[in-house]
Amino acid sequence: MTCAVAFFGCSCSLTDDSESSEPKRSSIIEKSVTTPSAQDVENDKDYADVKTDYAYDTLTDDYVKELYMRIAKSVDTVYAPNITTTGSLSDYQITQAVEAYKNDHPETFWLKGSSLFVPYGDTTSVKLDYTVQNDKLIAAKKKFNIAVASVLKNLPSGNDFEREEYINNYIIDNCRYDDAAAENNDVQGNENDAYGALVDGKAVCEGYARAFQLLCNKANIDCVLLSGTANSDNHAWNGVKIGGDWYQIDVTWNDTDGENNYAENDYFNLTDDLMFKDHKLSYKYSELNSQTYLSVGTWCNFYVPKCTAEKYNYFNYKYPTVSDPDNADDVSQAIANAAKNGDEYFSIVVDKNTDFDYMYDRIMNDGYLYNWVSEANEINGYSPRLAESCYVYRKDELGVLTVELEYVD
Repeated sequence: MTCAVAFFGCSCSLTDDSESSEPKRSSIIEKSVTTPSAQDVENDKDYADVKTDYAYDTLTDDYVKELYMRIAKSVDTVYAPNITTTGSLSDYQITQAVEAYKNDHPETFWLKGSSLFVPYGDTTSVKLDYTVQNDKLIAAKKKFNIAVASVLKNLPSGNDFEREEYINNYIIDNCRYDDAAAENNDVQGNENDAYGALVDGKAVCEGYARAFQLLCNKANIDCVLLSGTANSDNHAWNGVKIGGDWYQIDVTWNDTDGENNYAENDYFNLTDDLMFKDHKLSYKYSELNSQTYLSVGTWCNFYVPKCTAEKYNYFNYKYPTVSDPDNADDVSQAIANAAKNGDEYFSIVVDKNTDFDYMYDRIMNDGYLYNWVSEANEINGYSPRLAESCYVYRKDELGVLTVELEYVD
């Protein structure tokens, strides 16, 4: 009997419970199965100081773990390999293994989420599926490695946030969202993998997320892929560990494609509460079994970090927080610095312990913003000079006011 496993995208019932503790790196439990050594795979990594096996650590089925490790030993071949693994496996088990490996290793852009398999008694033969093979794969890997090296060449040596910001900005500046592929559900090339984002310069959300995960891993930042829905459509984004805490980031939605730039980076390092206002997680594989999985047929998750930290939220980290406009001298200096940099926008974070509407009214109608801009001009000696009237965008959910800076010739 020949069976096929495919990775489909569709909506499913949702859960919002996140794992509260981070899984530890574990070795494979060897009982009735024989697996390649986990250390063999570790030795193949070119970024040793970052954890890249979050999906693997959620696996509890020894047969699935074995297949994962056999994929790891075979996936670098230039042709799609046949793998013989222990156990008479179901499509649910095979899908878990393939998707777990893909989620842990976004650099394997050629590995598809589908496969053919044939059970033979106590073993199963699994034929992996590649998007490209042989000489074309060799050439594609070369282009991909050059592109990744080019990005990392200018990686700043700063803290986690600064490296993360560079990666986020690189992707949104150099990749465009492929609306046609997304709207027609018709991915013809590499739009849903890191190759599409980093080499072709076009991708859908999954390509954005896998490219971000890969570059974060290369920059020694832990990062995982998250799957679910947004605006009722299938969607992919990331969890990222910055300064020791987990945050959610949606690089696709941070990319405004030159429109509504005031909203750029609104989805940069959010808490669960903020992200889940318009994003919903799909099931975790650990919540399913071989029967319930058949009725879902959707993008599912492996490790889902709990994200409650706020320190490295984009706005909290980069802009001043105002709790009392009468004691906010740092705002004028921050606006002056933004003007010196030629920034298009500047943001003010309203202290979450104050009433946002009240603070907005005071800042806008009692002349505080006007005074801060005027003082910024004085600090800079009117070079550059900012117009003292400007557009302000309210971001109530984020507790942020974003000011569009207008420069006077």
